[in-house]
Amino acid sequence: MNYILIENDELVSVCDYIPNIGNDNITVIPYSGNIPQERILYINGRIEDSKNYIYVNGKYIRKTNNIENTVNTNSEARKYLNNTDWLVIRHRDQIELNIETSLTQEEYIDLLEKRQQARERVNDYGE
Repeated sequence: MNYILIENDELVSVCDYIPNIGNDNITVIPYSGNIPQERILYINGRIEDSKNYIYVNGKYIRKTNNIENTVNTNSEARKYLNNTDWLVIRHRDQIELNIETSLTQEEYIDLLEKRQQARERVNDYGE
């Protein structure tokens, strides 16, 4: 048996013993469901399994194929941008130092276009 502690309609703890909470403003909900203790969420007054949700922009959202695809696309696009930052910086530094660049101008423009395409795929979720 698990006990879910709710304060101000938010999950504050899950324990496997009867908590002694005194007169605190905490509601204790006995729970004997199938969700493992580390995956329990309390959302909109219901006990939910976290494997069915994704944490985006400070809140849990129910997973759907569209949400997962968007998150994966964001992750891939941001990873590409992070992994290519050094190429842009190196190219700009080489130009400023008046030394031969490692990338040709065509390669550099191609890189910038690909980075812009990656930026356009990113959805910031209002961040």
